[in-house]
Amino acid sequence: MSSGSQKRKVTARIAINCTPAQKAAIMKKVEATGLSPSAMCLAILLDVPLPRRRVPTVNDEAMRAYLAATAAVKDVLRESLAELGKSGSNLNQIAYMLNANTAPPRIMNIIESAVQEHQVLVEKHKDAFNDLDELRTLAMQGMRLERARKLPDGGG
Repeated sequence: MSSGSQKRKVTARIAINCTPAQKAAIMKKVEATGLSPSAMCLAILLDVPLPRRRVPTVNDEAMRAYLAATAAVKDVLRESLAELGKSGSNLNQIAYMLNANTAPPRIMNIIESAVQEHQVLVEKHKDAFNDLDELRTLAMQGMRLERARKLPDGGG
């Protein structure tokens, strides 16, 4: 796509007639350069070097899909974490009620164990969120949308 200033400068037009086969051959060569048909024709006909082609460093479409997928996973984990919070609150209430009624020690051990398991799951979810944030940062850096941060070990 040409810039606004280029559009103002380019006012003359030349059309050429060709067969469909010739057009296909021309377009194949044009696509290989990554330039517009006009830019390639002007460069060849005026005997000037072809403009430099910007080579993408990443597959933008794939990176967008990656970012969307990680966001979706994070949303699922966020919902799961909310559910774990509710169940943990319920377990704490049960433990409190059983303790208030001087429940048998065995039941208390089972409930305390369930609360500890719940806390481990919450920590695992928090770790997963941190991992997803890092993956997102790496993808943003790969797309050159975010500058790389210095790593504590002196790398990056």
